[in-house]
Amino acid sequence: MLKLFTPVISAIIGSEVQAATQRAKRSAILYTIMAIALLTATFFLLMALFFALMMKFGLIIAALIITAGCVVLAIIAYIINVVMDNAEKRRLEERRAAIDTNAALTAAAVAAVPTLLKKPLLTLALPVAGLLAVSLLSKDKKPGSTPKKDQGS
Repeated sequence: MLKLFTPVISAIIGSEVQAATQRAKRSAILYTIMAIALLTATFFLLMALFFALMMKFGLIIAALIITAGCVVLAIIAYIINVVMDNAEKRRLEERRAAIDTNAALTAAAVAAVPTLLKKPLLTLALPVAGLLAVSLLSKDKKPGSTPKKDQGS
């Protein structure tokens, strides 16, 4: 029975892949055109700025002013990149810690199930304990609420 659906499924998947490839090619071409246009506009803007500064301060000073401005812009971009990388690393470490904590809790729960199931009274209390644990662990994740952060730092 499944063999009957194989051609249909492969045709659907093939058309989706082809459509995604066409979109990617079109986007790449359009982004290349936009990048070339923006680089050309930036070049002419810098030239206009250079000529305006040259008329006011002279040739050498105008070139130095534009060079200093570009260096300052590059330094600012580097600082922003470092700050964003550090923030991303911190978020990644927090996610990894949360995943590790959840994995450890899950492993402990799975390991404890056979022992708990041997006692009839604990078997009845197990669903209640599970619901209590889920409600306590998901306290900060309710929709519409924001997680509490340290106010001191």
